[in-house]
Amino acid sequence: MSLIIAIDIGGTHIRTAAYPPGSIKPLAHHKTRSLAQTPGVFDRLLKAIEAVWQEGKVSALGIASPGPLDPHSGIILDTPNIPEWANFPVAPKLSERFGVPVYLDNDANLAGLAEWQYGAGRGHSDMVYLTISTGVGGGVISNNHLIQGYRGMGAELGHMMIDPNGPLCGCGHPGHIESFSSGPAIARYVNERIQAGDKTTLQADPNLTPAQIADAALKGDRLAISAYARAGEYLGMAVANYLAIFDPSILIFGGGVSQAGDLLFKPFEESLRRHVFHPHYLDNLTITRAALGDDAGLLGALALARLSLAEKEKVSAGQDV
Repeated sequence: MSLIIAIDIGGTHIRTAAYPPGSIKPLAHHKTRSLAQTPGVFDRLLKAIEAVWQEGKVSALGIASPGPLDPHSGIILDTPNIPEWANFPVAPKLSERFGVPVYLDNDANLAGLAEWQYGAGRGHSDMVYLTISTGVGGGVISNNHLIQGYRGMGAELGHMMIDPNGPLCGCGHPGHIESFSSGPAIARYVNERIQAGDKTTLQADPNLTPAQIADAALKGDRLAISAYARAGEYLGMAVANYLAIFDPSILIFGGGVSQAGDLLFKPFEESLRRHVFHPHYLDNLTITRAALGDDAGLLGALALARLSLAEKEKVSAGQDV
């Protein structure tokens, strides 16, 4: 049996799972704390892989990791979640250690790939996946291929500039969609408006969560409602740009902020209709929620490894890819 080990590296946990051919049900699964701010993350990663390793049966590793990273070289360029991994060749080091090919991409890309292969995007050749949570990220399938780009850093959907005079994004640049529609952006806006004197049932709090704001909005709090309306308005602008660039047949939304439902998506859809370049982009466009939940990272790493191995076999056989 030829197994693939999928790895999902996060700031809180490292998850590993061993998958048999043709299945998305793991034979073995392991979860450990990444302790990302503490030295020794790579050693903890090795132990997590060893926990599901089956000697002589593993054909490849697939890794979903925070970025920025270079999937072509397997190097983590600079991820704030893991400070010690600046320019860190995680894939080459793992390949040397375990003696199998290792395939790496960022977690948002691979969540999108997973939804396309195993989730809500099945049957579509052109797809945009967008996750809205602590940040905004995404993955794009175009003509049945995951877009990576020349440097492997293509389709950074959260860092599309919407307003050059807008608030600073977590990356340090102003006006990215992440600075308007992510969870922290929504909370920051509410805190700013409270400090400016807006009336609300909410209290100014640096730990205010999008879920608390959504609860207040559902009870009729005007500031909370306006915070989600603002996020949806800017999200519609961004997605109008994505439609003009990628022309997908399906939009898939994941992430905790998307759980706010109509609070976010009603203003989003109104904004999208106003800003889209041509209404034909909306004809037969499916807009839906992600199906895979917390397993999207693991399943994306699995899909990446499977697809990469299949492509490698085609090249070896002299077939067109």
